[in-house]
Amino acid sequence: MTLTYNHLPIQLKNHYILARHGYSLANHDHLICSHPDIAIPPTGGPLGTGYGLHEKGKQQVKESATLLATHLDGKYDRLAPEPVKIFCSPFKRTVETAGIIRSTLTALGVPAIAEPTLHLALRERWFGDFDMTSDDNYDVCWADDATTPDHGEHSKHNVEAPTAVCDRATRFIVDEIEARMEGKIVVLVCHGDICQIAATAFMRIEPWRQREIKHVNTAEWRDTLEL
Repeated sequence: MTLTYNHLPIQLKNHYILARHGYSLANHDHLICSHPDIAIPPTGGPLGTGYGLHEKGKQQVKESATLLATHLDGKYDRLAPEPVKIFCSPFKRTVETAGIIRSTLTALGVPAIAEPTLHLALRERWFGDFDMTSDDNYDVCWADDATTPDHGEHSKHNVEAPTAVCDRATRFIVDEIEARMEGKIVVLVCHGDICQIAATAFMRIEPWRQREIKHVNTAEWRDTLEL
């Protein structure tokens, strides 16, 4: 079956880890925060410092990254230049998460990890009319994704379609990573829906089936070789 919105080749040159940001200030306030103009800046939010990580989330990420360091041991060439690369969404909560992952992996002996590379292609799914409303509205979006025949393609609430998320995420992987490097452990730090939808791409199933697969909770990661 050919999925025109999934651009991943059958044989990948790199080993991918999908990581979700830690528990955030938006999570704590039960808000959907998906617009770059709100989610990227270091201003606004409940503390005036942007919609970054909650203190609980920072600890979550450190603990999860410690597990990741153990998981990755022996899976990369320690003598290779930059054996582990980190890419992340430019939203404040993902940038902070990526920074903690980097510092934790480095402290635990993973060599030569550069500063995370930010890219808008890894941003949160756009939740349209539901942006900055209650996170109860995620259920409305996911119900729409599951409903035939549209599967969220023509949202009445201007929500980004699962196929559009899959298209931009997998194009980024192919154009910006697969075309430029090989033999790396690549950690992609992003958001709940894009983690789930990217996972469907690695599994070669339709993106609107994202809620059928194991949920990636805040600060959790998935090794795509084990999906």
